[in-house]
Amino acid sequence: MTLRMGIVGLGFMGKMHFDVYGRMKNARVVAICDDDARKRRGDWSSIAGNIGGAGGRQDLSGVRACSRLDQLLSDDDVDVVDITLPTNLHAEAALAALKAGKHVFCEKPLARTSGQCRKVAAAARRARRRVFVGHCMRFWPGYIEARKMVKSGLYGKVLSAAFNRFSCTPTWSYRNWLQDPVKSGLCALDLHIHDADFVLYLFGKPKSVTSRGSGFSKGRLDHIVTSYEYRDNMLVTAEAGWEYPAAFPFSMSFRIMMEKATLDYGADGLLLYPPKGKPKKVKTATRDGYESELRHFVDCVEKNRASTVVTPASATQSVMLIEAETASALSGRTVKPRL
Repeated sequence: MTLRMGIVGLGFMGKMHFDVYGRMKNARVVAICDDDARKRRGDWSSIAGNIGGAGGRQDLSGVRACSRLDQLLSDDDVDVVDITLPTNLHAEAALAALKAGKHVFCEKPLARTSGQCRKVAAAARRARRRVFVGHCMRFWPGYIEARKMVKSGLYGKVLSAAFNRFSCTPTWSYRNWLQDPVKSGLCALDLHIHDADFVLYLFGKPKSVTSRGSGFSKGRLDHIVTSYEYRDNMLVTAEAGWEYPAAFPFSMSFRIMMEKATLDYGADGLLLYPPKGKPKKVKTATRDGYESELRHFVDCVEKNRASTVVTPASATQSVMLIEAETASALSGRTVKPRL
């Protein structure tokens, strides 16, 4: 069985998904949708992102190019709609795709608000179709291995964990939508949510969050630091910022200190520091999280089963957590997330 994919929105992630499907035997792109005529013609030179090159030209032979979503949804050849639109358009596109009887792959976050997330999840249940959400850190090799090691209990309880993610200011998005707080939710909902979601995946629901932030102007969050309250004697924090200059390199890292060992992830991969002796390099998969998540989602559709890694409910909780963190950062008070 080969799943036939329709990609809606040709920005950095849309191209990333297009490239991944091109390497898969059980999925192929049969349609694309974008309101930019150049992109529909295969000129993707305007596409850029924060983790490597994009752009270039694409051979779209055999791929139907649509300027409107309804055109793609009316195509009986499309089995799955892959949504890589600006965040504020996720819910509307997902609801329309489900109504048209399509399965949905949606780039994170599932929607701009948790209320919209719940509407999409309910629509999927009514339509008896699958919705998958691209929280790629749950599939990233170093993060996967770290979670396995923590969950195993082999090295004792976690004493502290710190997650970091930094980027230059994302001015490359189509019509600069990432810098519009209404469309993107800014750094907290677009960048920081990667680590907030992984904190949920690793440790579960926190009792409360205390966040602080700063921005280019009052009321904006272009940098956020959050402390998550769990049990006594465990400190969990996550920090993200995207206010840096264009030449500043993207980075993501974490450190997890356990009773009997420390894990450190960064540019050199995942290292395990035992109580004594030299650090050891932890072997991880070579496939990145983008490809791993899409292969997982395709496999779930083929086997008609829900994901065991990320669900609409867990994706909704991640947005709810960001909403709590944002409220804390803007108010200066500790907030209890209602997850």
